[in-house]
Amino acid sequence: MRLPPQSAARGIAVCLLTLIFAAFLNAKGMRKTAEIQQPGVQRSVGLAVAKPLVDVSSFLHLTAPRHGIQVALGRQSWDDIDTQVRFTLPPARQRTATPPKAPVRAAPHHRAVLPRFTAAHPLRVWVAGDSLAEVPGQGLQRVAGPAVDIVGVESRLSTGLARPDLYNWFLRIPAAVRQLAPKVAVFSFGADDAHDYLAGVPKGRTVGPLGSASWDAEYQRRVEGVTRELAARRVYVVWLGLPIPAGSGFQHSFPIVNRILGSVAKANPRTSTYVDTWHMLDDAHGRYTPYLREHGKLTLMRLPDGVHYTASAGDLIARQVLTQLRVRFAF
Repeated sequence: MRLPPQSAARGIAVCLLTLIFAAFLNAKGMRKTAEIQQPGVQRSVGLAVAKPLVDVSSFLHLTAPRHGIQVALGRQSWDDIDTQVRFTLPPARQRTATPPKAPVRAAPHHRAVLPRFTAAHPLRVWVAGDSLAEVPGQGLQRVAGPAVDIVGVESRLSTGLARPDLYNWFLRIPAAVRQLAPKVAVFSFGADDAHDYLAGVPKGRTVGPLGSASWDAEYQRRVEGVTRELAARRVYVVWLGLPIPAGSGFQHSFPIVNRILGSVAKANPRTSTYVDTWHMLDDAHGRYTPYLREHGKLTLMRLPDGVHYTASAGDLIARQVLTQLRVRFAF
């Protein structure tokens, strides 16, 4: 049955009004969606539309229902946008050293006594990062033993150190240290950072494409900054490298990130270490393989996407993390 023209027009008008009202209710979400786009026409148009919607909806308090739901779900900062990469300590080379008043004599050499942890006083370990953090974190929960307490495994998809506009780990990391009081932080970042665009670049600076000197310098500044800030809080950092991927899609980009992570850990051996998952999971010829032999048995290590880990790979990485932690801690 065909509707009268007036009814059809009324239905279209109701739909349009509903969409407009929904846009006002979700104005802040629309603004964040536009803000996190890479620079271009789509981002410019999205911001041009979203910003006036936010102004009007805030004035009319139409954002309150959405915010109330977010508070109830513990996501009250979900729509916040903070792209700043903040560090409280300057790089070591920029610090002003106070010259000693008298010559300093070399102390006699003694073998370092490692801090000892037990089931009664366990080593507190926090695991965090992108989607590649979850399975090694779960592996640590399985294989760590009673003297190691995994205080949290925080895996946030599609996040990293390159896009604080998507999720600002530079704010979350110090907050987590205050909340969880870890002695060790195990980080898996980079799989979602291996692209040209970096958000939160300081004003007045430009960054070239992935692998350029300027991109490398900015990403290294972020990795060094996290390591330095945690060292000041007496938190030891374990940087998990990116694994060898299937196909050619990440064969160029993953090594760039790994090189930076490894170089920062090498430059800060007292406060950090680097776990080379690339060569841990390749075959005898240095190529990608989904299977490795574990305890004499051929074991699946990688998921069908050729990037993510199986539980067996998570356990393998976890055991290597523990091996490297035993250089600094007794447990």
